[in-house]
Amino acid sequence: MIEVSLSRPPASRATAGVAFLDDDHVLRVVRLLLTARTDADWADVTEFFAPDRVDPAALRGMRTGLESADGVAAVRSPAQATVLVLRRGEVTRHLIESSPRLRLVQRLGRRRDGIDLAAAREHGVEVSCLARPSLVCTAEHAILLMLALVKRLPVADRAVRAGVARPGTPGGVAFNWAGLTGLGRLAGRTLGIVGLGEVGGLVAERARAFGMRVLYSNPVRLPPSREAEAGVEYRGLAGLLAEADVVSLHAPGTTARQPVLGRAEIAVMRPGALLVNTSRGRLIDEDALYEALVEGRLGGAGLDVHHVEPRPARDRFCALDNVVLTPHIAGGSRLDVLEEAALMFDNIRHALAGEAPPYGRVVGAG
Repeated sequence: MIEVSLSRPPASRATAGVAFLDDDHVLRVVRLLLTARTDADWADVTEFFAPDRVDPAALRGMRTGLESADGVAAVRSPAQATVLVLRRGEVTRHLIESSPRLRLVQRLGRRRDGIDLAAAREHGVEVSCLARPSLVCTAEHAILLMLALVKRLPVADRAVRAGVARPGTPGGVAFNWAGLTGLGRLAGRTLGIVGLGEVGGLVAERARAFGMRVLYSNPVRLPPSREAEAGVEYRGLAGLLAEADVVSLHAPGTTARQPVLGRAEIAVMRPGALLVNTSRGRLIDEDALYEALVEGRLGGAGLDVHHVEPRPARDRFCALDNVVLTPHIAGGSRLDVLEEAALMFDNIRHALAGEAPPYGRVVGAG
């Protein structure tokens, strides 16, 4: 086993800097948790966690030992940093070698790609990749939407509440008293994941546990060893759409004019297929999706994200029985970010003391 060395001495508390490499909404609030000083700063923090309530006094306690009085500060230049924090960015050999004070690379997320682990090891820089509870929530929500569609959960719930049933005998058994048709299962069906990143990988794990075969489409195909480890098969996007019984979108949000699933892509989807989106609403052409659902070319859609948020009341999709809608809650409670920040701050405290990070440490990786 190759160990990460600790050849660099403990950081001087007079010069300890933390640099954030991503302009990301989660890392922005983590940075604010570290640097907030004014009432306006703390108001921004509490607004992020709404509708959940947080106590600013308790939040201040999270950064014990990391205050400006302790000689710790957020810095803009990685060259001045003792700690680099990132979510999606890259840490190259050049960046490591041009950051002489660097002790810790802290990624929010368990993926290691984009970090030059060999260079970090050579220069005695610790690397931590923290798994994110909120991403697990998103993966669970994607599976929930799939189950709700194949079990026709919203229709079944409404039927029971409305008393849709033939007369029964008290205490008797009345199988499917609402007369629902089209009930199905996930087991034995093929799931196509568009974007096998961290969330997509978590969805694949859970789908396989339900007995699904898993295909994936990525801009860059994974190495065969990674595919075998994840139990997934690669397809180009068109091939995946034509073969999958269920398509789940986990591609990153796009600023491009064209959605990932436009009219042409939806047209090649397997007849009766289900579509789930927990990523970004603009990944789908909603006009084309609506037409496919109304015409019966697709079997259903589960949407947690929407082209316009909030989705307008009495929106056309709300009238469709084969659609399940949730209000952008797949990521769960934002309070999970506090757990993630607490682990990151503990890792930073250890790094500044010249110690290995206790959480998410990458050891012997290359």
